[in-house]
Amino acid sequence: MRKTNIIILLILCLTLLLLTTVCVVNAIIPKITIGNFEIQENAEEPAMWSGLGMNLFPTSDNTYPLELSPSFGEWVDELLANGFTQLRIGVTYWAEPSAIAIAKSAITIAVSKGAEVIWGVGSGAGTITSANWPDYRAAILAAAQWAQDNGVYKFQLGNEEEVHVDGTTITGADMIVNIKAVATEVQEIFTNGNISYSYGWTYEDDWIAAGRGDIDIIAFNNYIGGEGYYGGDGWKTTIDNLVAAFGVDHTYLTEFGPSYSALEDYSTDEAVQAAAVTEMIEYIKSSGMTRAIFFCYYDDSQPFGPEGFGVVKTDGNYRLLWNQALLNSGSVKSITVPAKTTTISLPNTIALIQN
Repeated sequence: MRKTNIIILLILCLTLLLLTTVCVVNAIIPKITIGNFEIQENAEEPAMWSGLGMNLFPTSDNTYPLELSPSFGEWVDELLANGFTQLRIGVTYWAEPSAIAIAKSAITIAVSKGAEVIWGVGSGAGTITSANWPDYRAAILAAAQWAQDNGVYKFQLGNEEEVHVDGTTITGADMIVNIKAVATEVQEIFTNGNISYSYGWTYEDDWIAAGRGDIDIIAFNNYIGGEGYYGGDGWKTTIDNLVAAFGVDHTYLTEFGPSYSALEDYSTDEAVQAAAVTEMIEYIKSSGMTRAIFFCYYDDSQPFGPEGFGVVKTDGNYRLLWNQALLNSGSVKSITVPAKTTTISLPNTIALIQN
């Protein structure tokens, strides 16, 4: 009888030890339940990669004249609350005083809330000529001074300006020379942080050959594809080339996403969109890059531009990529196991419940 009791006690102890281990593991490894299965992740809770930033336009509803969105402060609060500390407030058209005024108001709000703002001026929808370049250059210097005085974290010299030249009085090659020259001037003005420039997509080899000069960070707007074409791994090659040419401390992505035309052009399935964003983030992280800015937060906040890029859709709902890709970008997915619930009663009324 004593041997039987000892055996029973040993069995109960082993069962208790096994269930305790399972409960502890499940307390540490969160689960996403899909049907009768759970996806376990190697983190206490879904975590965002600290290198993620967000593109955030200050206007909304594609109205004209442009005005600061009444929701802008709430957008900033939401992003900061979820770990997005670096916000790129567009690159404002240098010759549009109203747009610059709106951007400055937005920056003031974002900085006051603790955001690290990335901002600068560019040619926007205009065309750069040899006649207007001096005015554009003066606008860059004036914006740099304002940025320095008002707490901007990182200053941008422009965005893909090589593709906005007239091609006769001034060329893309000329713009590389001009941007590098104005960078030297801006370095004397803007000392809050780094200055950066996002080059046009056909000028990668030109910038690698020219070198960054006094530009702290050479950046790029990187997408898997667009307008129905998503073949190949060119976006990965670009990341590799940037890291090889400039090093992880001197390059990053000022925009990234599955499509440069619209998320629905990539896929109408939001789960597929989210998977693509996850794939991009994982590759960016593995390259050694320390910063990438997702494009973009709100669908209808790009003045006169196409909709369909936003984390938040025009109906106010979040796309799946918000939770499944962006906010979960620091987690490592591992295995799937059946979901189950087990209850066992032991002496002294010990109960373990696995939920």
